[in-house]
Amino acid sequence: MRAPVRGIRGRWPRSLERLAPRLFRVDPRVLLDEEPSAEDFRAAMSILHVGATIKITGANRHAAADALLLEHVDLAGASLVDIGASDGSTSVELVAKLPDFRSYVIADLYLHLDAVQTRRHVFFHDAEGTCVLVAGRRLLAWPSLARWVRVLWTPLIAAARRRGTRRTVLLLGPDARRLLREDPRVATRVHDVFQPWEGPSPDVIKVANLLRRLYFGDEDIQRALGALLESLDEGGHLLLLDNPRIAGIDLRAGLYRRVGGRFTVVAETEHAPEIADLVRSEQLSVA
Repeated sequence: MRAPVRGIRGRWPRSLERLAPRLFRVDPRVLLDEEPSAEDFRAAMSILHVGATIKITGANRHAAADALLLEHVDLAGASLVDIGASDGSTSVELVAKLPDFRSYVIADLYLHLDAVQTRRHVFFHDAEGTCVLVAGRRLLAWPSLARWVRVLWTPLIAAARRRGTRRTVLLLGPDARRLLREDPRVATRVHDVFQPWEGPSPDVIKVANLLRRLYFGDEDIQRALGALLESLDEGGHLLLLDNPRIAGIDLRAGLYRRVGGRFTVVAETEHAPEIADLVRSEQLSVA
């Protein structure tokens, strides 16, 4: 984001918003609603910059990748883990296509934010206590993205911590929340993709739009792939995909099986994932 301060839509003259629409964003206070609409929730999620990634989400983005999985893997009785699932909307879509699976975990390093509310502002903090977004009456600011923004907003952030009202914000959309309530096989977990999965190994791990060179260097991506390889038993599968902003390419996906302590290609879409070269690397292996 080139300008870490933007206007809030609907709080400025319409003529100005029409003239420069890129300077305005949705009011993230919708994240505080108990029953937000899916559209409003996704719009608010898309302006969150948490950790090294952006919480971009959307409906029907992974259909071709899900088809790879359904076509090549017997998922009856399977356990699946979706790492970096963002607001859970694509998890909901995949669950609806599955046969009688055993379990499905919607996992993300940032499943919650802490919101501190004052009369004029809402301050959103990550699990480490870093203020990642400030919503005022007319302006939004991202203190974690620019030093000068942190300097300007630090007094307000400090005052809010002393006097504001605190609450935890669940970063799952309304459809994912409903699924969690209605299906006991579906659960959530806070998980770091750079760490091996704790507990029984899942049959399938899905990672979408997380291990991108947009966010991480190759050394870090290789470290994450090593943790994913370690998290799977022999015969387990990794579904890897990304939605690039490239004309004519909506999705790049690959399905890989752990065989002999390495990933082998089961199937890929016409365009392989951005980091397919690292997945296939001979250097990526475990004993």
